[in-house]
Amino acid sequence: MTGNERIKIFMQLQNKNLKFQDIADKMEIKPQTLRSYLNKKGYKLTNGKYELKDDIKEEKKQIEFNEIKNTKVEKKENVKKNNTKRKTQKPKRDKKVNLTPEDMDKLCEVYDWYLQVRDVKAIKPKTKTSKKDIVIEKNNIDELKSTSIRVDKKIWEDFERLCSNSSFTKQEIITQALKNFLKENKHLL
Repeated sequence: MTGNERIKIFMQLQNKNLKFQDIADKMEIKPQTLRSYLNKKGYKLTNGKYELKDDIKEEKKQIEFNEIKNTKVEKKENVKKNNTKRKTQKPKRDKKVNLTPEDMDKLCEVYDWYLQVRDVKAIKPKTKTSKKDIVIEKNNIDELKSTSIRVDKKIWEDFERLCSNSSFTKQEIITQALKNFLKENKHLL
């Protein structure tokens, strides 16, 4: 598919009001690759749609920032009556920011970059945090001994919950627990 065909197909799909991601999927192109290609060919994102840079209307040259005006201005007479000192504020003027077409292009590029980064973050798998586990010494168990014991019900339930959160078997955990207990009470042997 040539570049002109790619742009023609993109514009047709965009005119059908498809989402950018859906268009990229239909064209079998990664969204970030498609964005970069459109930007290189002079297309800019305006009002959620890509248009050729020359076709973009230059009506949006100014952005207005309206400030809240302080309409309550205390009269000097009221200040004297209350015997308190209050400052009077003058209403502030509205400020406007003038943007050139070049500034708008830069803002569009930054916005396109943001969309690329946002898409990449959504694709990346979440990193797995290292889960804490029980420390078990590497020791081959040569011979196994089967036995039956009675344990407090609550302690056994806690032990089973601990085992379910571990990568080791109950047999390995019990063996390590008995080994640790014997080390601590070595003086009694």
